[in-house]
Amino acid sequence: MKKINSKGFTLIELLAVITIMGILMLVAIPAVSRTIENSRRDTFMNTAKSYASAIQNSVASDEIRCYANGSATTQTLASALPAGNSKANAIKYAYYFDSSTNSGTDLMESGGKSSWANQEVAGFVVIAKYEVAVGGEGLKTTHYDYYVSMTDGTHGIKNPVLLDQLARSNVLVAGAAKPTAPATTAKTASVTVVGGSAANLPLCSIA
Repeated sequence: MKKINSKGFTLIELLAVITIMGILMLVAIPAVSRTIENSRRDTFMNTAKSYASAIQNSVASDEIRCYANGSATTQTLASALPAGNSKANAIKYAYYFDSSTNSGTDLMESGGKSSWANQEVAGFVVIAKYEVAVGGEGLKTTHYDYYVSMTDGTHGIKNPVLLDQLARSNVLVAGAAKPTAPATTAKTASVTVVGGSAANLPLCSIA
């Protein structure tokens, strides 16, 4: 009669267990990797939103100054800047931020870096100012839209996206080069706007 091994697994049983574990790992590892990558993209997106929201709050508090145009000699408070006559014709201004310099720490006292290896980030918040008619008596109210781009040199939001429409899908995992930092004396910066074209926008700073 065949003697049953009651002290452990047979070699065939052990190989079967190893094979099953290997299959489970092949299935689980990509899923875990996707979850980690999506978490990084979500964190990156939220950091970009924080920069744009900080500018939004600064505009509301009248703490943002911008050049009205490339030939202006001084910056003007955002509330006094020219506005477009419609959303489509909004006049745009740009705030450049860099987490490695004061232009980033002015907005966010801590954090504000990439979710990939905590790298430094840089980008633009584009302020679009325009007027909207209210009622039928020729009255108008001023509106602001905010767009944000932010990259760490590899990952990020390459072109400005409307703050309210920013989503995980806008965060690239490769090919997002950092924008060129404007010179300290620059009055305008080349920024990619809606439609993918580049425009020289007047620069802003925190008052």
